This record gives sequence, structure tokens and C-alpha cells, in this order.
Amino acid sequence: MITPRKILWAFIFICCPYLSASSDDHSHHHHVISPPIPTPPELQNLSYAIYPTDPEYNTDRFNFNKRFNVFPKVIIYPTTIAEAQYVLTILKQYGLEFSIRSGGHCFEPGSLSSNYIFDLSNFNSIVLDVANEEVYIGAGCLLNQVIQTLGELNYAIPTGTCPTVAVTGLTLGGGIGLLTRTYGLTCDSVKSITLLNADAQVIEVNENSYPDLFWALKGGGNGSYGIVLGFTFKMHYIPSATFFELSWDWRPKHTAKIINTWQRWAKDLSSSISTSIRLEYKEGVTRIRIIGIKVGSAPFTEWVEPFQRFNPLMTIHQGTYLDTVQYWAAEPSLPFNKIKSKILLKPLSKFVIHEFIDYLDSLNKHKPNLRVFLNFDAFGGVVPDFDNAFNFKKAFGWSYQAIYWPLQTQDHLAHGLIHYIYHLTSHEISKYSYANATDYALGHKYLRAYYGKNVDRLINVKNKYDPDNIFHWRQSIPLSIN
Repeated sequence: MITPRKILWAFIFICCPYLSASSDDHSHHHHVISPPIPTPPELQNLSYAIYPTDPEYNTDRFNFNKRFNVFPKVIIYPTTIAEAQYVLTILKQYGLEFSIRSGGHCFEPGSLSSNYIFDLSNFNSIVLDVANEEVYIGAGCLLNQVIQTLGELNYAIPTGTCPTVAVTGLTLGGGIGLLTRTYGLTCDSVKSITLLNADAQVIEVNENSYPDLFWALKGGGNGSYGIVLGFTFKMHYIPSATFFELSWDWRPKHTAKIINTWQRWAKDLSSSISTSIRLEYKEGVTRIRIIGIKVGSAPFTEWVEPFQRFNPLMTIHQGTYLDTVQYWAAEPSLPFNKIKSKILLKPLSKFVIHEFIDYLDSLNKHKPNLRVFLNFDAFGGVVPDFDNAFNFKKAFGWSYQAIYWPLQTQDHLAHGLIHYIYHLTSHEISKYSYANATDYALGHKYLRAYYGKNVDRLINVKNKYDPDNIFHWRQSIPLSIN
């Protein structure tokens, strides 16, 4: 008898070469081969740059995802505002292609270039102003540094949990995270943005100066309007919080009931509680987890009524906010990865839940040597409604499907697995995706998928502040829709 599972694996092994070749073209658009332009003399022998002859070149040219083997001409690490202005001026003068990289954690090669990489790692200062509950954070700071520095004083800004993400990409794409239901997206705590603009001038962008640009940078700002050098954030005082995790070994019959219960529960939760449900397959072990955080000192008892009957394995840790985040922190990743995402406009349907469970069950039986995460974060329809370019504040939440694999020889299998479950369930969920889960397979649909009804407004801001399209990459805001 041919079961859905047999079809799944037959599909993957037959169709993978097609899927990974067509859906995920890793090259940039330019297919016309022109003679290479030599590096201009002004960008040669810079003390703050790495060249192909330097010993650290082969480490520095990679980002977090080793799928992308890109050989830039120069990786430039300015250390001062004057150096940053100089580099941008020369890149503009010669019309050179470049990418902007703040942390290197991107699921696609959006921060890489085979020409020039403008790397912000040296803009990594964190300056606290506790009296005014503000903090200045440089563009090159990674989340682990930010969370640790603020958390030691019982402060936080809303962030995700992955320690190797830079605060810049997270913020400019909106920034969904642990404190979204309590304090909004990461970008909602931004008070001002220090921006190197298309004229190589440094400007302060906030709601009083350049309010239209400020709006666009908060949720639609990745690599489209300028080079962010740093942010001033409002900090939130969080002296105590509770981390919680409920987990179960893989039992397909219980899983649908647990997901349905979680969806009903998340819809009406207090805004002090954030929660995710995760279906995880890791190198032969499959399980289901509900994790979350409750802000404040009140005990976390909200789980008892809905979930006690399922006999979860429980972890509850009450302490400082910093303590609780350590429990969330993502573990070291495998070198190759791919992510797909959806904005959940409403809770998952029975059909979608059934397909996800069948899929996990199939992985559980075949036991491939890789990791798959099906993750669902609940907004519960309660993202505080700040003015920003993030279009989905009334959504139920968002989901991502991520796959990580250890060996390059598994590329076809991994791509087949992730595209299969995405395409099987995609039309049932929504046509929207989250800009920070960068996905080149969206092709030309990325603008509407990421920004919905805000696309035209974002394009207007682009024309005003970067009319020559100096800041562009595969998924930037264009000057017009072709």
C-alpha cells in the first residue's frame, strides 16, 4: 500500500535536484559576464580591511550559513564614522556593488557580496543611560552581548533568543521575540537611529526628524535606505521573570490535541506571557515542546488547567530576566541551513496540523541525520500597535520551518524536505512571510509577502531618500515595481 509517507520520501529523492536548483538560485541576478573591475586605489591597502591575500580572509568571508561560498574582493571594517563615510563615498564614486553586514547571521547571502562587504562589526559599543532608561547600541552588537549587558542591570529590550544575531538586522526587519506581546517588536523600542545616508552624511532619524524614514526603517529597513551605525533604544526594567517549558516525547496521537489546546490557550493569554510551540526532529529524536516566558514575579500557574491532563515533563525556572533568557538561548547550529516562514493570520487548521504531524512522524521513522524545527510563535492577536512598517500586528502569530544539516552532500535531501512541507501547507496558512526569515525562494513575490499593504509607502520613502538605489540587494525595497 502506498502511504503519504512513501510518497513524501519518493518525492524528495526524485525531485530534489529540481527543487534545490530552481527554487533556491544562490547566484545574484547579474548573469551577463563582464570583465572584473579592479579594486580602486582608494580601497587598496586600508588598515581596516581584509583582502584575499590575508590569512583571516577565508574565515571572514563566510557568514553564519556555510551554504554560501562567496569570494569578496575586499571586506571592509570601518572603525570610525569618518572611515565609514570615506568608504561609502568611494564605493559610490566608482559605482561599485557592495553588501552591508552587521552580524553575518543571515539565512541567505543577503549580507555577502562577491564584490565588496561593508562590515559593521567594529561599531559595537553599548552605552547605558539608566537615569533615562535609554541605551545606545552600535550596529555590530550581537544579541548575546546586548542581553548580557542590559540584563546585568535587570533591563532588556525586546529581542529574539539567538545569541549570534546582530541587533541591526533583527530591528530593521521588525524584531519578533520573547517580549513582543508585552512591549512590542524590537523596533518599537527604538527612539532614534544613526544612519549613514545615500549622500554619505550621518543623520539622526526619529519621529521628529525624518519621520517617514523612521517609519520605514522600523520593519522595512534592511539594506534599503542607508547604513545604520547604531540605535538609541528605550530599555524596559524587568527585575524578575519565569521561563517555562512543557515537553513530550513523540506521540502522534497526542500531538494534535496538544497543538489545538495551545492555540486556544495562546489566543486569550495575558500580555505578560509569550509562548511558542515547537515540533522538533533532531538526529533521530522527535519531541514536542511548549516554551515561554512570563514577565513579573507572579508564579506561572496558567499552564495547569489546559495542559496538566497531558502529563508534560515540566521545567519552570523563576529568576532574573537574564537567567530566563539563558534557558532559551539557541544551541550551536549545524553549518548548513534553510528557513521558510509564514505569518499566521489565524490559528492552524486541522488539515495543516495533520500534515505537520505526518511529516514529523515520517522523519521519526526514517531518521535522517539532520535537524528540522517546525516552530509557531503566538502573538495571540496582541502585538501592541505602534506605528511601523511591520504589517501583521493583528495576526495570530508566525511560524517557521527550519532545517539544519551537517554535510554539504545532504543539500538535495534537505532542500527537498523543507520545500515539501512548505508547499504542502503554504496555501492553507497565508500568503505572507516574515522579512527576517530571509527566503530567496519567494522570488519576485517577496515584497508583498513581507510588507503587504505597506509596499507602496516603502517605495515612496525609497525614492525620496535613495533615488539612485545605492543601497540594494536581492530583497531590498526597489524604486518601482516592474
